[in-house]
Amino acid sequence: MQEFHSREQVRASAQDAAGVVLFASQVVSLLADRSARVVSELREPLVAGLVAASLAGTKDAFASLLSEVRKSRISLAALADIYIPEAARRMGEAWHDDAMSWMDVSIGVARMQSLLREIGTAWIADQAGDTGHGTVLLIVPEREQHTLGPMVAMGQMRRYGVSVCLRIAPSFTELRNLFATRQFDGTLISISTKDKLDSVARTVEFMKTALNGPCPIVVGGAVMSKVEDPASITGADFSSNDVGAALEVIGLKFDASCVLRRA
Repeated sequence: MQEFHSREQVRASAQDAAGVVLFASQVVSLLADRSARVVSELREPLVAGLVAASLAGTKDAFASLLSEVRKSRISLAALADIYIPEAARRMGEAWHDDAMSWMDVSIGVARMQSLLREIGTAWIADQAGDTGHGTVLLIVPEREQHTLGPMVAMGQMRRYGVSVCLRIAPSFTELRNLFATRQFDGTLISISTKDKLDSVARTVEFMKTALNGPCPIVVGGAVMSKVEDPASITGADFSSNDVGAALEVIGLKFDASCVLRRA
């Protein structure tokens, strides 16, 4: 697997961020008012376009991608929940196969995360008054390479009206102060690799002593494909990569069809 990091690649990570912002605003304007289209199969040109635009990071690359989005007529939900994760997965596979450098993957996924963040901002603004569907704490452990998966889950929950408090690598002191000032219906912890399980287990143990009331803890993430039952290893109450299933365990009703209609 390639590990060569050129100066040009490092410079590219900060290059032309306006391309992501402009593309996101155009996509939101184009798709926000459309009824959701059921995704029966992936449109390969759109996946390839996402990868190419994320690697290039230029306005021209994202302009070409916008043209493909128009042709695809997909919903914002499908773009965020299906196409962006699939494009990121394929970039990861390309790195594993020595077809793409780690720096390229890091820069490309970072741009996809920026795209998700820009689209998510529009969703939150559109649905600011749609609350009352519960509050959850979403934790990303320390030293995570990427936060794309948790951001996708956060977008799904927020579109339904669930209030999400995101904390990245929180200390025990930060968690204690958070629990003293806020009430959560549940906690979700995203775990990417097996080497995070021990530290997450310590976090879960601490949380169960610090919480003032019932607050189910659910673990999920990429580790689900590597460990059969991460809940039993970490001491969490449940493990799943299904946002709907996680919310049901917490006690919050999740209607995926409703989310798609509103996206």
